[in-house]
Amino acid sequence: MHLTSHRLPTRLRTLPGGLLALAVLAQPAAAQVVAFNSFGAGNSYSHATVWAVSGASLSGGYRGQAEFFTPSITGYLSGIELATYRVSGSALSNFYIAQDDGNGVPGTILESFNNVANVTGLLTINSKVKPLLQAGTEYWLCDEPATSTSYNGWYYNNQGDNNGFAFERSPWSWAFIPGPAPASGVFQIQVTPVPEPSLAGLACLGAAGLWWRHQRQPRFTR
Repeated sequence: MHLTSHRLPTRLRTLPGGLLALAVLAQPAAAQVVAFNSFGAGNSYSHATVWAVSGASLSGGYRGQAEFFTPSITGYLSGIELATYRVSGSALSNFYIAQDDGNGVPGTILESFNNVANVTGLLTINSKVKPLLQAGTEYWLCDEPATSTSYNGWYYNNQGDNNGFAFERSPWSWAFIPGPAPASGVFQIQVTPVPEPSLAGLACLGAAGLWWRHQRQPRFTR
């Protein structure tokens, strides 16, 4: 009796990869959702007062502003919206999404948005890096003047959010002001949620596992 084993054809050996691809394709496209929001109804905010963000050549000297937030859902950053006021000068800001450093001020930068032109009204910033933001974890949205002549404002929220903020008098030298404090700057954080496996995706992965287990058993011919 002569026993010989047979290798599977290449196109069949690659089937698990195809099933995995089907599992990936079976995931529904996740829509952007709001993970944090301090705007009022209809994107309302206080039009009366702003936090100054100014360059070193201005009479008030250098000043940056940062506001903390805790996402309500885990997801990849997709966009930021805030209300700004363009005063004078270059009107450029450098914005950052940063982790908390563990001491209540901005720490490691997750994404930078450089030389963003402020407007008087709603400013939308889209993420390119799309860092993962974890629900229940504290992060910071930071606004620094991009040039010595930048002079802008960040409007207050009108929802009574006054739990504290951070400010600086030189680049990335933040000091925390605890609440109750003047109202925080208004903004919104949007994320694309991390998708959960769909039933179709799980079924494909299960089929791939069974197929792979079956094919690992040698087949013999007489």
